[in-house]
Amino acid sequence: MRARRWTLTAVAAGLAGCGRLDELIYAPPTTAQQWCEQRPCIAVAGTVLDEPLGTTLVFLLAGLWLAAGIRFLVSRRDQSSRSWLGIALVLGGIGAALAGISYQAFGYVLKCAGRDLCVLTDGFEVGYSVAQALSVSAMLTAVAYACATGGLRRGLIGYAALNAALYAAISVAGVMMPSAMLLSYVILMLFALPSILIVIVVSTRRYLRNDDAMDRSLVVGTLLLLVVQAAYFAYHSAGLTATLWDDGRGFYFSENDVLHVGMMLWLAYVVSVVGKHLRDDVSVSV
Repeated sequence: MRARRWTLTAVAAGLAGCGRLDELIYAPPTTAQQWCEQRPCIAVAGTVLDEPLGTTLVFLLAGLWLAAGIRFLVSRRDQSSRSWLGIALVLGGIGAALAGISYQAFGYVLKCAGRDLCVLTDGFEVGYSVAQALSVSAMLTAVAYACATGGLRRGLIGYAALNAALYAAISVAGVMMPSAMLLSYVILMLFALPSILIVIVVSTRRYLRNDDAMDRSLVVGTLLLLVVQAAYFAYHSAGLTATLWDDGRGFYFSENDVLHVGMMLWLAYVVSVVGKHLRDDVSVSV
């Protein structure tokens, strides 16, 4: 509880200083006109909106994520693992909605309108990153209740809380300095991936020992999550967004759209398979 209070306090302090984010300029330097040459922009009621397809996908994902989280919370059956996975999914949905506001729908309005050069990021994107970090820590906590007991469970929960608090502190530092590196997606992944790998190790260890359907579903679900992240980075590294867009002559489908479609598929697996089996480990540790 104390770690969570410190985390929320740090996030609030950081978001209060989001005005300094205006000092971070988009790289390479981009004017408002160039912004809408690099992606589809449409005017709706006098407001310029970005990426209509991407906006639809991300808000659909946010709604599905929230619905899935609520489903786990409603069906928790006094199981802490189900409660924490529900919390993780709700946080993921909140994060997706925040991302949709800035990365897709209102990117031009928030970063470019009325400016000589577009800025790199804003408070919505910082909120998205923190929500995702908290979501991953909540997911690890859920797995701690499902796959561990005794000291191992306490250690995993402690690590999850510490990881979330440290990432929140780094985000605050990134806002107040400000620092593009500290606020980057790469730093978010550096904090998220160890938790995902821990989930794989813990659930695989238990599956090899018990040959249990729940453990198998957790292993497969976590591996699918890694595949989705790998697809995002591969698509980005290959420069396929710009290739398909072809300076406005082609079709705009970004690495973020790849991520959102992949996360929908992952979410379907979590609800239909993991949700069927997830329960707390009530065995006595030795």
